[in-house]
Order: sequence, then C-alpha cells, then structure tokens
Amino acid sequence: MAGRVAVRVNNLSYRYISSKKVNNTDGALKEVLKNINFSVLDGEKVSIIGPNGAGKSTLLLNIAGLIESKHKSGEIQIFDKILNEKNIFNIREHIGFVFQDPNDQLFSTTVFDDVAFGLINYLNKKKDDRAKNIEYIREIVKISLGKVNLKNLEDEIPHFLSFGEKKLVTLATVLSYDPKILILDEPSSNLDPRNRSNFLKLIKKMDKSIIVATHDLDLAYDFSDRCIILNDGKIVFDGNSKEIFKDESFLIKNNLDLPLILRRESTQ
Repeated sequence: MAGRVAVRVNNLSYRYISSKKVNNTDGALKEVLKNINFSVLDGEKVSIIGPNGAGKSTLLLNIAGLIESKHKSGEIQIFDKILNEKNIFNIREHIGFVFQDPNDQLFSTTVFDDVAFGLINYLNKKKDDRAKNIEYIREIVKISLGKVNLKNLEDEIPHFLSFGEKKLVTLATVLSYDPKILILDEPSSNLDPRNRSNFLKLIKKMDKSIIVATHDLDLAYDFSDRCIILNDGKIVFDGNSKEIFKDESFLIKNNLDLPLILRRESTQ
C-alpha cells in the first residue's frame, strides 16, 4: 500500500558496555545512539551513511531485533507493530538482514544448504508443505543465486568462496524467503566492479523497503534518493541524497567526502 510506513524509529537511544576503563571503572556504559527518529515507507530505499563509529551497524541491528534490548530506550515499529520480546520472532519474518561480515551468516557445508536454510525455516513456521518439497526448494535456491549472479554454485563449500562471493550468497539466503524489508550492512564491500554493478541494479529494481548502511558513497548516491547521515550517534541530516552529496563542506565537517563520481565531475 503506497504511503504505508514499513519501519518507524521513535526516540531510539542505545548504550553498550565499553571495554575501556572510565574513571578506573570497568564496564562503563557508552551511548552509541542518541534520540534517533525517522520512518521508512513501504517500498522506499534509504541509505544510512556516516564515519566509523557513528552508530550505523548498531542502528541496523536494533531495527532487526538482533541486539539485546536491556540498554535500549525508545521504540521501533515494523508495519505498525511495536518490536518487543514477545513478537520479535514473528516480526523478523518480514526482515532480511545481510551482515557486514558474511562469515557471521554462513555456517553450512554447501551453498545450497545455506540458501535453503532460511527458506525451509520460514515455510515450516507457516506450516507450508512446500518445506518438504525438495524440487521446490531447489528451484527457489537456484532462482535466488541467479539473482545475485552466482549460478551453479549450489554444491560449492562456502568456506572456500571469495569474500565477495560470500557476501552475495548471504544476500541470496534472505532473498529466498522474500522478506518485505531488506537491511544491508556494507553490502558492496569487497565486491568486484562487475558484481557491484549487478548488485546495485538488483536492489534498485526491487519492490521492497531497503535500508543500506554503507561507506560507499557512490553506491548511496546511485541507489537512493534519500539518505540519513549519522555522526556521533545522532542524525545530522535526513533528506535528498543528490543535494547533500554535493555539499562538500557539510560532508567534510562530518568526516565524509564527495562521492567519486562528483569528484570526477568537479575536475573536468
């Protein structure tokens, strides 16, 4: 439904236990997110950018319900349902999360088993008989790998794939069960130019809500009309990507740089 809110973040703050001593005390709490507020519409594509330590990954993990909540304040809604410990597993069915490090997500002995794992779990939870239909599972795995340009890799051992190939396999694992929301943490890191281009084309044409956290400002510039810039745990900008990425002084102030494509244009 056009205009429906897929993700709403209300007054979100998050603290974690720091490994550094503060006033000679171990385990001090450090605030990494500070009063975050924004919404993402159904089908909207948003890039979240910011320097290292800005809180991008922590924000994504909170939205997906993949981080302990005892140090969180505020509220996250997924399609009007407030995320809490009672409904977290049901809400996660709507979310596909791709981690920055694919080794955190791949654990099976073959690519087929990794891609099929989430799909089978999803179908079993829905009490869908197709969970036992191996031909159906094989077809969906094949389609999902084809979408990320990794055809005929079903029998490969994930451990021996390149880092970039592993990243694409993890994307295929979540595409297999067709979630309504995709959350991608640094998705283009270590992808070669061809696979990066294919990946960008793939996510741009998807009819899903997609939230991407990235250092790749060219990807953010090409991918989304809207970007959210985090710095020191706070939102310092939420608006049009094409406009803010041309504001070099603002980007430098927030420890960022112009996208490469705009740097090239400025030298011509």
